[in-house]
Amino acid sequence: MTYEAATGVTAQASATGSDKRLNGWKAIAAFFGRDRTTVARWAKERGLPVHYVPGGKQKSVFAIERELEAWRSQHAESGQLAQTNANIANVAGAIGGGWSLRNAASVGRGWLALAGLTIVALAFFYASPRSTSRTSPALMAKYIAARDVWARRTPEDVREAIRLYEKIIGEAPDFAPARAGLAEAWLIYREYGAVSDAQAFGIARIAAQKAVSLDPNLASAHRANGFIDYWWDNEPRAAVEAFKRALALDDNDAQTHFWFANILADLGAAKAAERQYTRARLLAPGSQAIAVEHACAQWQAGNDRLAQTMMTELKMRYPADATISNCLAWVYMGLGDIRGYAREYRAMARMRREPEAVRLSAELDAAIARDPKTAHRVLIDDASRQLAAGTRRIREVPAFWASSMGDRAELLKLMQVAQVHGEHWYSPSITARIAARWQGDSEVQSLLAQLRVAPPQIDGI
Repeated sequence: MTYEAATGVTAQASATGSDKRLNGWKAIAAFFGRDRTTVARWAKERGLPVHYVPGGKQKSVFAIERELEAWRSQHAESGQLAQTNANIANVAGAIGGGWSLRNAASVGRGWLALAGLTIVALAFFYASPRSTSRTSPALMAKYIAARDVWARRTPEDVREAIRLYEKIIGEAPDFAPARAGLAEAWLIYREYGAVSDAQAFGIARIAAQKAVSLDPNLASAHRANGFIDYWWDNEPRAAVEAFKRALALDDNDAQTHFWFANILADLGAAKAAERQYTRARLLAPGSQAIAVEHACAQWQAGNDRLAQTMMTELKMRYPADATISNCLAWVYMGLGDIRGYAREYRAMARMRREPEAVRLSAELDAAIARDPKTAHRVLIDDASRQLAAGTRRIREVPAFWASSMGDRAELLKLMQVAQVHGEHWYSPSITARIAARWQGDSEVQSLLAQLRVAPPQIDGI
């Protein structure tokens, strides 16, 4: 039986956002801004359109956004989803409760004196077209204070930025920059392991889309949407268009150039990525984060040894930077060095204080002690649990682990299931390495050809 016949839907999503597939209950719940139990109950009692993938040890579920939208519209008319619509319209309500946030960071008077002119100037620029009054300098001061806290990028500061953005939204619901800032705060917060990707990306999407609806000309809102399009929805074409729109609105934002460069590097567009990194570094000279990601991009371009050299030198300069260890872990895995991978992953987990990463690191170390040739399967098993829970979307990275360690059986299993699910693998930094590792293997190459998708056109970027 074919996948289409078994599920009643096409296995391959179209390029339009309405046909995006949401894998797992958590992703479906994030779409509505509700919890997993609620949407599962809706499927059972109210006919929420979900689809089950046949076969496998666990019952996998997915949904199509277009079908969910139609179902939501139907039930909204009857008043059954009034609370859901209220949650989606009010991001603060959708994310409220549960977090223990520390007190607001103090802002020095000297900083306010330097920023005073900027506050006044931005107050008019950021006023939403739907606002009934101009944004006050006092509100803009609160917004810039939240941005300042967010820029420190520690777990505590990002949590505090979320609290500050929520407070601003409560005072001025139509202030689009706070919505976009909230989205980006959640996108960074997920990196510390305190919240699942499904929850963080879901909340961020609601905030970013609300920001765009309030102010279609707000570059940061399009940037946040583009980030989510690529790293969560696996929609590179939509991501590229969102970043192009953001740059058309504001070409002088280092953050936009930086995030776009990371996406272009992952797509294998090395020259275009280099141009964006250069622009970002010109706008933000001396940025440690940009320097680190620029070095990581060398690995994505296929320069393993150069990336290893650059990252090792950066690690000596910035020993507390967890991203460096994360990038080095990828380098070592690509070289088939499971011990090197485990060492850097362990360092990253400890620096970021991620409980789940620390747990996985300990399991990996124990597996290496037993048999380094099969230790990578600990990582694959963990990824399988994430896929079942909806907190991981595709099998591209687990397949890379299996390929790098020469585990053909595990690689084939992952690729076969990915093909059944209609996955699209866009990252040449991964697919090219798998192709090179298994040259002459017709079965691997055939499956890879079905999974690989050409990256979007990036002419003129």
